[in-house]
Amino acid sequence: MSFPDHWGLQFTKLIHSKAEGPTDPKNNQLSPNFTVVVTGAGKGLGYGIAVAYVKAGASRIVISSRTKADLDKLQDELRSSNPKADILAQTCDTMKDEDVKKLADATRAKFGRLDVVVANAGIISKYIKDGNGKKKLPVGIVEDTDFDRVIQTNFMGSYRVAKHFVPQLLATKDGPQAYICITSIAGHCTDSSLTPIAYSLSKTAINRMVENMHNDHQADGLQAFSVHPGAVLTPQTELHHTTQLGSAWTDLLVDDVGLCGGFLTWLTKERRGWLSGRYLSSNWDVDELAARKDEIVEGDKLTFKMVV
Repeated sequence: MSFPDHWGLQFTKLIHSKAEGPTDPKNNQLSPNFTVVVTGAGKGLGYGIAVAYVKAGASRIVISSRTKADLDKLQDELRSSNPKADILAQTCDTMKDEDVKKLADATRAKFGRLDVVVANAGIISKYIKDGNGKKKLPVGIVEDTDFDRVIQTNFMGSYRVAKHFVPQLLATKDGPQAYICITSIAGHCTDSSLTPIAYSLSKTAINRMVENMHNDHQADGLQAFSVHPGAVLTPQTELHHTTQLGSAWTDLLVDDVGLCGGFLTWLTKERRGWLSGRYLSSNWDVDELAARKDEIVEGDKLTFKMVV
């Protein structure tokens, strides 16, 4: 399956499917007091992101999920990686403002500083059945009856996390002050044949919110990034994908679940203000990306514009 050039899949000539070299967490050792929050950390991408940060030396980490059992499993793995890691694990439904506020308050009370927040919690529309009784994702505005839940989780959830955590990022003047939204290449879609419209729109909105956050708060030190995690087979898609689009999904979902986490440790190891407010892909080669710094800044690339 081919995608338009403006989707940016090949923005760098070298494309990665796993964290390696500069994006290997072990090559991005963080300061001892580095504090990171990862929402939606119970499974899949969030789980891998949390593991990557601990491998990179983040000794203070906040993990949240709606399911306590998932957090317990993740805590065990984080402690096996770094027995000295100071972990705050708290159930949190990012659809509930009071849950996010409690998580932010607990983070402030326990650690008193904050370097990075990764707003990862996300869902896709519920599968429906076609005329033959086979599972499929909804196509179009009429079939997608799960619209509100997806927008509330993916976009509004990211907003709630920003609302309650950005003040702590702004207060940590000696850190990267990075707010990261996990977006998707689906944010480029203009039809819902690949992913449901609610999912694509939620990711498009995230991309624009990040641009606004950068422009509104860069003078205060905030960095904001939209990061595509790669095409990863998560537990949510693994349950259904082979019955839904067959080999197309099997061929697409080939990236390692740790790819994004490794990319993020590189991104936030130091301040990279020239990438703030932009859409980034975990698949891109970071050495090539850095070599194109002037081109990206001068051309204001990796941002969203209307062609006129």
